[in-house]
Amino acid sequence: MQKTVKKFSFHPSIKLNTLVIIEIVMLLMVSLGALLYFTRKSLVEEMKMDAEQQLEGTLQHVDNVLLTVEQSAGNIYYRLLENIDQPERMSSFCRHMVECTPNIVGCAIALKPGYLPDNEQSFFYVHRKKYNSPELITLNNPVNYPYTKQYWYTETMKNCRPAWIDPGQNHDYGLEPVITFCLPILDLGGNGECVGVIAVGLSINLLSQIVLENKPSPNSYNLLLAHDGTYIIHPSREKLAGKTVFDDPDITESPSALEAAETIVRGGSGDQSFQMNDFTWYLFYKPFVRRNISGRSMEPLNWHIATVYPKSDIFGEYNHLVLHVMGIVFVALLVFYMLCRMAIRKQLKPLAYLTESANRIAEGHYDERIPDVRRDDEVGTFYKHFQLMQKALEEKIKKQEEQRATLLSHHEELQRIYLQIKEDDEVKNTFLHNITNRMIAPSESIFGSVSNLCDNYQTITLQEANKEISNIKEQSETIQELLSHKFYANMAKGPSVRSNAPSAEAGKEEHHE
Repeated sequence: MQKTVKKFSFHPSIKLNTLVIIEIVMLLMVSLGALLYFTRKSLVEEMKMDAEQQLEGTLQHVDNVLLTVEQSAGNIYYRLLENIDQPERMSSFCRHMVECTPNIVGCAIALKPGYLPDNEQSFFYVHRKKYNSPELITLNNPVNYPYTKQYWYTETMKNCRPAWIDPGQNHDYGLEPVITFCLPILDLGGNGECVGVIAVGLSINLLSQIVLENKPSPNSYNLLLAHDGTYIIHPSREKLAGKTVFDDPDITESPSALEAAETIVRGGSGDQSFQMNDFTWYLFYKPFVRRNISGRSMEPLNWHIATVYPKSDIFGEYNHLVLHVMGIVFVALLVFYMLCRMAIRKQLKPLAYLTESANRIAEGHYDERIPDVRRDDEVGTFYKHFQLMQKALEEKIKKQEEQRATLLSHHEELQRIYLQIKEDDEVKNTFLHNITNRMIAPSESIFGSVSNLCDNYQTITLQEANKEISNIKEQSETIQELLSHKFYANMAKGPSVRSNAPSAEAGKEEHHE
């Protein structure tokens, strides 16, 4: 026998509950998606605003440090001019400059060779032993230091105006890498020519420390680059030793980071994202522009300032919030699913009864009673109508069974009558066949006598005519006797044959005719 495989199906409450949960999840996901999208958009806009403010604040901070150095150099300038013919006081001016300004790590006064009588070279320099050390070292006219060939000296003497010298163009002679502010010394007694330079060194390590103390975020940092990409401010001290951004292997190995560095050095402003060390970073940059203050030399520095944020600092809290929200939503949906399932199962319990009853009815159990439920809603109404339908169906099935029994009885009676009629019909056919066969010879004899009389009635003798007539009479009596015998024999066998058989009187009448 072929086995019937029962198709697996979920309970209706599970289907309905799942459908409700799916619809709620879709609606919730659309709402959360829109909320998270606009939240992220607002976060990015706020981050850009904060980055611009941080960038501007860093720029102002660095500019304040530079302005402090410039003002400190300007403070000793006129005192220096008053005592320029006293070489022994030059070192004290330098020492005073370094001692009074913590940001300064060194100060040099270099006069044009031969400017002072009896002094072929006039170079006085005081610097800290370390950029953060109070111990000072004084150098006067060092033999092994050709100051007249240094870039900070030659460039200032050539242009005869204040300027900042980048780290890559400086000579630190064994000290920390510095940026140098150079102030030309003019001969006020002559034609105003440049006779010397005041050079004040600012340690880029110290400057980086000062600026990087105000970190925009835990893992972000600020950058200050010279015109050629040399690091002036960076959190790593190893990169401040005259190295450029294009010497950094982390940047050169990342095309997006290298592109961002090139954009900064070109003097652009804006924001950009890039990949470095398998992390995503956001860069905000602009040219470094000093404040325009009366009496301040405003030659362009061609420096570039930037703030670098890792993506985790910007979107870290946001991502944690998203995870928390998704966790809360998941738990809420789970609880809602359980509560919804309990409520739906309670509401669909009558339908489960109806389903079971319908299955029993489909199996032929029409007389089983459906249990009552106390519900006044649509389900209760439907349940009551189903009970009425089951009762009506039960009554109709009973009537159909009674009618079926009656029809079966009639069918059996009709079948019996049909078989009887069929049997009688076979008897009749047999009777007709037998009587027809036995009547052939007498009928042919009568036909021959009648034909002879009809054809020879003028020439036939009376004796021959009587003979033919006697033959006709004899054969007619034979036929009559045959018909009478078969008729009564058939009448004895059944009514149908008797009803269809001709009577003896009818046979006699036909014979006389």
